Amino acid sequence: MFVIKSNNEYLSDILKKILNSYSIIENLSDQPNDLELLEIELKKINGFLLVLEKKVTLLTNSSVTKKLENKIRLYFQNYDFSREIILLIDTYSNDNLRVRNIRNSVINSLDDGKLMNIIHEVYQELK
Repeated sequence: MFVIKSNNEYLSDILKKILNSYSIIENLSDQPNDLELLEIELKKINGFLLVLEKKVTLLTNSSVTKKLENKIRLYFQNYDFSREIILLIDTYSNDNLRVRNIRNSVINSLDDGKLMNIIHEVYQELK
């Protein structure tokens, strides 16, 4: 049976997936195999952010809609770690300090402009 979700449920699911991936990144232990996890979770976040950017107009609160849309655009304009992560996986995967630095850079990029705070606020409103 196919069930159609409401706009709020749909957006809430996307936001929850972003928050879950962010939590996984935050809790990595900076071990060599964490680079692969970081790459996977960051790809998930980026994919969900792209979907969210397109679907954010489904939100009823226009001030939050514009703010969230702008923060997502700003994030994509300023940050892309795919090349760096691949380079680290290929060359420095055993260097815990480099793993920690790239993980911290990813977290800081998502926190820049309070993107994750806004995502969390919108998620709490939709729950």
